Amino acid sequence: MRWNMSASEETVQKLEKHLKLLKEEYTKLQKNYAELERKYSRAIANSGENDVGEFSSFISRLTMTVAGLYSRKTYSDITVKFGEKSFPAHRFVLSARSEEWREEVLESTTELDVAYALLRWIYTDIVDLQSDALSLALLRASHKFKLPGLLGLCERALVSSVGVRSCVRFYCVAEEVGATSLLEYCSGLISTHWDDLTPQDFEHMSSPLLYKMLKNKTKHPLHAAVRLLREDVVFLCLVENDGM
Repeated sequence: MRWNMSASEETVQKLEKHLKLLKEEYTKLQKNYAELERKYSRAIANSGENDVGEFSSFISRLTMTVAGLYSRKTYSDITVKFGEKSFPAHRFVLSARSEEWREEVLESTTELDVAYALLRWIYTDIVDLQSDALSLALLRASHKFKLPGLLGLCERALVSSVGVRSCVRFYCVAEEVGATSLLEYCSGLISTHWDDLTPQDFEHMSSPLLYKMLKNKTKHPLHAAVRLLREDVVFLCLVENDGM
């Protein structure tokens, strides 16, 4: 029996190492994909002949000019703040990125509160998602300001890093911003590791969302709510079944 337990533990450790390697490789592929996407966009801008070529060349130069304006005062007509720091910015760049920063919104504004990493991406298409906290913050920001390109980058980064202890938290954020791929991936992890999840994993999930999840993933939502020590969800179960 001891030998079987030891063999089982060894198998689990090997699988965990293999999964870690796969996640690292996935992260590398995502970075390469983002870089190829930027290069492809520049190549498209440079392609064409005659008038089309001149127009594409103009687009390419414009793209390079915008990237060069990042954090510079040249042509700056608005200030972006994050914390105690301020950076010069440009209304036309912000407006080109999102309808949330259209002319009538920015015309009477002299300052915006935008994260540093978000501002850098707006100008350069480059973002370094070094931590889950940053990825989650930018995921929310990209949803708020309607930036689907950045949302996709954050979503793929989070898929590559999510684990058993973080899948519920990521699920909540994905549901909040409508990140479908991340939501489905986290949902699958939650189903697979349902017995390994603890009340602490669900303590920040809203009662309506948790109740909806329990109804989808368990045969007995009330029992599951009791196991997770969620009196608010127990109450929702009782209210819904009161008339039955």
